[in-house]
Amino acid sequence: QRSNSRRRLSSVAASIEGRLDRALGSILIERGDEGDGTDGFSQGFEIMPDGYSVKGKLTFDPCDSDVVNSDSTFAKQAVYIFEQQFRVYFSSCCNLLRLLEVGGVALLTGQLFRQDFEEASEGTISDMFALVLFLGITWTYTRMYSIIPMQHQWFKSIQIVHKNRRFSLPPVLFGRISVLLLCECLWPAAFCVICYPVMGLTGDWRTICKISLLVSLNNICYLSLGALCALVNSMPYGMIVATVMSQISILSSGVFAQLPTSIQWLNKRSPFFWTIRGLMKCVFDWSDSFRCVHGSSEIEGGVHQCFIEESLVIDQLKRRGIYDPASGSGVLEECIALLILASCIHIFICIRCVFSFYRVDWYKLKRIKSRII
Repeated sequence: QRSNSRRRLSSVAASIEGRLDRALGSILIERGDEGDGTDGFSQGFEIMPDGYSVKGKLTFDPCDSDVVNSDSTFAKQAVYIFEQQFRVYFSSCCNLLRLLEVGGVALLTGQLFRQDFEEASEGTISDMFALVLFLGITWTYTRMYSIIPMQHQWFKSIQIVHKNRRFSLPPVLFGRISVLLLCECLWPAAFCVICYPVMGLTGDWRTICKISLLVSLNNICYLSLGALCALVNSMPYGMIVATVMSQISILSSGVFAQLPTSIQWLNKRSPFFWTIRGLMKCVFDWSDSFRCVHGSSEIEGGVHQCFIEESLVIDQLKRRGIYDPASGSGVLEECIALLILASCIHIFICIRCVFSFYRVDWYKLKRIKSRII
């Protein structure tokens, strides 16, 4: 039975090869090339009996080289590459399915976390902290994994660019980063604009804008982390590396448990730490209070009011160094930290592409280093 299957696959492969030979030959004859053109494909390719493996060398001829090429200015190359990348990336990022996903989840989140803030209690504070965690985790993994296959294919195209010297490397990197920022920054903002009014928070649009900015920056950080992890030889390995890096980043943030003293410095290197810290500043204020059994002030019916710093949830976050009600509501420090972390990740992406673009011979560098030492 195996031999019969192999013979059928061989016949299919031979049929495909024959058709491609005839097609290539007709194209070459129309161009006026010498020969019938049927040997060119047979010499360049070999179709294996399994029916899907293809061997051979592919040649990529640059298109529109008279319009823009590596000798053109940086601006001209960047604009051309941006248009090409935007055309490819936009359909996978901005479509009706994505709109239904973001809008539907935002409406559902707003309904689930809808609260009566005038009758706030310890449970209300716990629910709002759960909302903050949900926002942070959702916009950590929403696009990090989906970017890996596209970024991996883009990284492979760097090899083609290197082979033909089609463009210079700086405009290629600039165009790619610009497309990612433009297509990915608006979705978290749209999520917050839909979610928070449904929750009843329609009065303070300044706070909603700050939350949108923090969530967008967190999304860019982990999107960039996924893009960096995709620059490996195997896409499954990129998925594994991205999973490990994101999990380490979340655990080392200190949000879920207090870190030992020896590794507390790690939380400042985690985008998740700065995102949760900034979101807590936006959601809560030092003057907020909630209904409690024993408090500093008493209202009608013997019910007391406690300041927010007396909450168990807030007290835990304060001891872990995540949030202090006395720190105010400004998020400039958190935004700057997230921008720095995202920039550092993109610097590593650029370094990896430089080594790939210019084909750095690591073994040669090691030999030179050993001779110097």
